[in-house]
Amino acid sequence: MEAERDIISIDLKAFFKILWKEKVRIILFIFIFTTLGLVYAFSLREEFISSGKILPEYQSKTSGLGQFAGLASLAGVDLGSAAAGGGDAIRPDLYPDVLKSTPFFLDLFQLKVKTKENKEILFSQFYDQYVLDNDIKEENKKLKFPINNQYIAVSYQTEKNLKDLRERISASIDKKTGLLTVTVKMPDPIVSTLVTRYSMDYLTNYITNYRTEKAKKDLDFLAERLDAAKGKYYNTQAKKAQYSDQYQQSMMKLQSADLQRERIESEYKISSSFYNTLLQKYEEAKLKIQQETPVLKILEPPVVPNKKSEPKIAIIAILSLFLGGITGIIVALFRKKNYRQILR
Repeated sequence: MEAERDIISIDLKAFFKILWKEKVRIILFIFIFTTLGLVYAFSLREEFISSGKILPEYQSKTSGLGQFAGLASLAGVDLGSAAAGGGDAIRPDLYPDVLKSTPFFLDLFQLKVKTKENKEILFSQFYDQYVLDNDIKEENKKLKFPINNQYIAVSYQTEKNLKDLRERISASIDKKTGLLTVTVKMPDPIVSTLVTRYSMDYLTNYITNYRTEKAKKDLDFLAERLDAAKGKYYNTQAKKAQYSDQYQQSMMKLQSADLQRERIESEYKISSSFYNTLLQKYEEAKLKIQQETPVLKILEPPVVPNKKSEPKIAIIAILSLFLGGITGIIVALFRKKNYRQILR
């Protein structure tokens, strides 16, 4: 009998009777909450999201020169050393971090963009006007530390801007498909699209330069050495030809002349061998740059969005209506302790 007394039941008939009695008050709460929600929604800044997709290259470096192997072998170029390597120096899952770096954002601030009013300004000016509404304190714009080539120094305001931009500009990679998606959210649809395209170009150029930087340095070094070796080779070749023309008609067989000829021949063979070796290495280096250069295809270019992504007025209105209804019901039940009528 005591267990039955502990069970609380709700009288639904009494509950709906209370709601009908307090319907005006409940409707009033719904109206107030919905109105406040709509006022809040329309006070928010419009935001537009633009996105683009990149298809990175996923292949082993050793297979990159397969198409050149036959042609290179005819020229006497050994691709064994050129193709030696391994996996990528920068993994694809690290690509999104490139668009989180401070140098990227500092470069972005210098980008010229066009707004939907066809106004051309720097992105830094656009950000101050359209995102911050020029609400910037002068003391926050001052540098705390002097500018130096050995480090990067930014103002407190720029530091805050970078933190916000890291939320507005993002990249993600789908591990199943390998697609790299770049997404940008800005108050202007055209600027959002332009920044997306700039981010995609920056990322592809960064990866390409990173992958080919060492190979290009090797190629430049070999080009300098090859130019010097070529000059020395041509000089010894001319000296050999001049010596042959000078002594081929002579009937005198001097031991000193034979010694001089041997020295010239030896110098010519050494310079010729060194020049040909460098020439082969130079060709290998050029092929290696081709092999190191990644293929980054823009699969889906960014398109100017026609619809805003924020604020979501319909969702805010529905949530406000729901909260207003719940609040009205709670007030109706606790007013004059009406909840006692529905509890048994």
